[in-house]
Amino acid sequence: MPALPRDLRALAGTCRSAIGRMVVGRGAAGPALSLADQALVSACNFATTIVLAHALGLEAFGLFSTAWIVVLLTVSLQLGLVVCPMISIGPGLPGEAGQSYYAIVLVHEAAFLALAGSAVAVGLALAFGDWALAFAAGAACAAHLAQDFSRRYLFARGRPPVVLGIDALNQGVKLALLVLLARSDMLSPARALEVVAASAVLSCVCAIPFRGRLAWRAGEFGAASRRQWQSGRWLVLTGLMQWLSGYAGLLIAGALLGVTLIGVLRAAQSILGVLNLIRDALENTVPPIAGRALASRGLDGLRAVIGVTAAIGFVGGLSFTALLALTGKSLLAVAFGPDMAAYAWVVTWYSLLFPVSLVSFAQICAFRALERTGAVFAATAAAAALNLALVYPAVRWFGIQGLLSVAITAEVLVCLVLAGLLRRTLRAPSLPLGRLQPA
Repeated sequence: MPALPRDLRALAGTCRSAIGRMVVGRGAAGPALSLADQALVSACNFATTIVLAHALGLEAFGLFSTAWIVVLLTVSLQLGLVVCPMISIGPGLPGEAGQSYYAIVLVHEAAFLALAGSAVAVGLALAFGDWALAFAAGAACAAHLAQDFSRRYLFARGRPPVVLGIDALNQGVKLALLVLLARSDMLSPARALEVVAASAVLSCVCAIPFRGRLAWRAGEFGAASRRQWQSGRWLVLTGLMQWLSGYAGLLIAGALLGVTLIGVLRAAQSILGVLNLIRDALENTVPPIAGRALASRGLDGLRAVIGVTAAIGFVGGLSFTALLALTGKSLLAVAFGPDMAAYAWVVTWYSLLFPVSLVSFAQICAFRALERTGAVFAATAAAAALNLALVYPAVRWFGIQGLLSVAITAEVLVCLVLAGLLRRTLRAPSLPLGRLQPA
């Protein structure tokens, strides 16, 4: 084959360089767009909570928050059963194998949506006897799950700009409709849930053209389903335990003290929820660093990364707690009205969870690098057992103070159990990887 003329070879080299720069640019843009998307979602969720709390009042807002806690349980189950395995498995499959796998996952997701939406609707109807609220919650559950799956599916398929677009659409439409209904005095818990469902459905419809190629292979359905379960078995159990630790106590407290309390605690959680942006930023940076440190320098490198992460998280979390102790009252009054200002101490107490949870996060990163996520399940299961055993008598005897004390104690228990298991693991003479599925 004759050689290309010199000017054509130069042109080809220039094209390859340009393509390389485009690839690098896309690689750098992905995390930046992910962080921007999370910032947008966190800010809009905080604004939505403020609108609902002002428009509904404490009791009705507490009823909405109770229904939403049940929806969050289905989100945890979906993460373990469908989403987390998909994110780990899908991007590594080439060509038609990946297209077939994503098609099978979509079938799993459709079945989960139907079951979860029906279960939420029936459960809330039996609990409250309000069929309008129950149907609205079931629809909001299915739509919210579909929207959350869509954004993570698009992340897995390498489309972060589309994720930012559909999230902006979902959050913008939802917030605008809630504000309009609030100004017209037409907002109720059921109507708010209907708005959540409508905006999520619109976002999902707009995501359909960007789903990518799919290929159906019926013979691979069983193998793909088993692989999903093998990857997600510890994660779904961990998610269930985390929900029990985080929200079962709120439901028990609401039954004993009234749903108004749930509204107060939900408002406190929304303020602290802004901190999820920090956790997500660490989620994007610390696990890869820990994995590279383990691969290059062994356990000594892993210890250094985890130690620095835990120290920074603990000191930074305590600093934020001190800041909330000084400004929590005025922050609640501005965000949720003067009625909430009396509960500023709840925000301060809740913020104590943050430094402890960041230390736990550092240790979880170590177990992910070591591919031993069963230890994470063991710690969360121990905390959930403690929470369920103590929360009823604590709330009955000490009220909201008892609930917060149990929540903090359970978070400390997670940290201590992880520390003990990690210390034993790091001292082991040999560490064969892969017995448990990585998170």
